[in-house]
Amino acid sequence: MTSRKELIAPCGIDCANCEMYLAAENEDIKNYLISKGIPESILPCKACLPSEGKCPLMKDVCPTYSCIQSKNARFCFECSDYPCSNLYPCYDRADILPHNLKILNLSIIEHQGIEAFICKSLYTKKMYFKGKMQIGKGPHLE
Repeated sequence: MTSRKELIAPCGIDCANCEMYLAAENEDIKNYLISKGIPESILPCKACLPSEGKCPLMKDVCPTYSCIQSKNARFCFECSDYPCSNLYPCYDRADILPHNLKILNLSIIEHQGIEAFICKSLYTKKMYFKGKMQIGKGPHLE
């Protein structure tokens, strides 16, 4: 059985809260992803660390995973090049994909520890996707 800590990818993505991973135990999520064009043959995702960086949406091993492995580190923030362009936020589908949370997630892990991140990760995701921006204060849930 995969531990909760092993479900945090080196880039900071929390696989435990990813729909592709959750499709293993939730038929509704699986059917939703299929309706959005995700091939059933690649579901569910096995998560980054347990699958050694093999993302079902990529042909090869994830380049960020390969990079961190070559540096013998667990998380990207342990690298002297952090933060690099592999982690930069993107506009494309930012409203539905968790990739723009990577640097925030890594900062929480680096400064507060992985246990604190695990406690906050679902809340952080909800803030990102549903929060309202307050200038100078960041997002908050209503």
